[in-house]
Amino acid sequence: MRRRLRATAYILVSQMLLVALAFAWLLQMIIIAKNGSAYFIERNKFILYGEIAVSFVIIVFGIYILVTQVLKLGERRAADRRADDPLLPPDTTKEK
Repeated sequence: MRRRLRATAYILVSQMLLVALAFAWLLQMIIIAKNGSAYFIERNKFILYGEIAVSFVIIVFGIYILVTQVLKLGERRAADRRADDPLLPPDTTKEK
């Protein structure tokens, strides 16, 4: 149960980050359409390096979620195989 909850939380956070990225991209495109270009200058080095570090953490988190999702695609689950489904081959993992 705890593992499922953690996996669900990871997926929800990754989806929220994806929506935030889309919103930021839309905002940047609106600024470019209005002004012809977009220039962002951060004069405070502490804030600049903080933004770079947070961006790096978000990238690592996204890669982690992507890898775990790809690995889960290959897993076989007993609940996915139903004996009454004629399209699925019989389950050969059960001992007779």
